[in-house]
Amino acid sequence: MKRPALSVPVVLVLAALVLSASGSAAIVPQHSIGGAKLGMTRAQVEAQLGAPNRVQFHKSEALGFTWRDLVYPRVTVSVFALESGQKVVILTTKSKLERTTTGVGVGSTLAQLKAGLKGETCRREYGIDHCWIGRWEVGKVTTDLRLVRGSVSEITIGVVLD
Repeated sequence: MKRPALSVPVVLVLAALVLSASGSAAIVPQHSIGGAKLGMTRAQVEAQLGAPNRVQFHKSEALGFTWRDLVYPRVTVSVFALESGQKVVILTTKSKLERTTTGVGVGSTLAQLKAGLKGETCRREYGIDHCWIGRWEVGKVTTDLRLVRGSVSEITIGVVLD
């Protein structure tokens, strides 16, 4: 029995859905997680991801910063009130669904992380095992992958503020 052939428009629509789903579930080190990008405004984040599940307000007297965490199922987006306006400065995920194009994400082993990333440094500091890309200098972007028992437990991309 012959299977019905899919028409070209149906195939293109299906391909677009697959690409957009995988595109939104991506970690781009030094840049974005799940469609949220460093430097976006809150309005841009909500246009991209919709309304957050919850919003948490934070204030640091010591650092002089206020910020809001926009909490989504797969990413937490931290929007800071800066002199240049309110901008996304930190992105964090604990979701196993978010991955780099090479497959690195929460749950990856240290060996998988090292095979899938380029230019990372790994170290144990202050009792925490982690690997990172970038430099820990004010104004620089760093992608930090925290390890617990030899596998990635959390990924944070952020601008170093202090």
